[in-house]
Amino acid sequence: MKLRTPLIAALFMAVFATAPLAAADFSLMGSYWDTDVAGDTAGGGMILGLPFNDTLAFELRATYFEQLSDDPFDNIFESDETVFQGRGIQAMPLEAGLRFSFAPGSTFRPHVGGGGSYFLIDSDFGEIQDQLGYYLAAGATIGDGAGAEFFFEGIWRQASAEVEIDPEDLGDIDDIDIDNTPSFDIDGFGVNVGVRWAF
Repeated sequence: MKLRTPLIAALFMAVFATAPLAAADFSLMGSYWDTDVAGDTAGGGMILGLPFNDTLAFELRATYFEQLSDDPFDNIFESDETVFQGRGIQAMPLEAGLRFSFAPGSTFRPHVGGGGSYFLIDSDFGEIQDQLGYYLAAGATIGDGAGAEFFFEGIWRQASAEVEIDPEDLGDIDDIDIDNTPSFDIDGFGVNVGVRWAF
């Protein structure tokens, strides 16, 4: 994995650890992401919300997806051999944005949100540069505002990626047509489900 990837991730996680908890909410979640060309995957993440008031909050998000499928390579390369079955993509979207909540004080509190994304991307095949993108989310929190609450949301992420191919990774395969810098979209819809605590 590229050196800057763990450094940026560590910096982002430090913000979670040092943010004031006097007026905050913290969420742990399971995540599903279905990208346009890189297949679907499951992962996990966390959200730190820093409210400005009862309806508007600033959010920091981090989600890790261990293995997107190798579907993009089927689009990039023309080959009759299933040579990429054991190779895939790891992605960690780091996101910052705003969340607008409706019906503050109610047991069922819908929300919408959106912001910018920085995608830390690594691959078992070739080099993929980290990318900028954005996200849009809509969901709801269910609970009485005390202790743990259940939340769910749908999320749309937009980004594209470019692969730098190392010919040595191709081994002894002779029938592959290579584009040295193929690109593909990782746009896609996802679902987050988890538990939220308010402090």
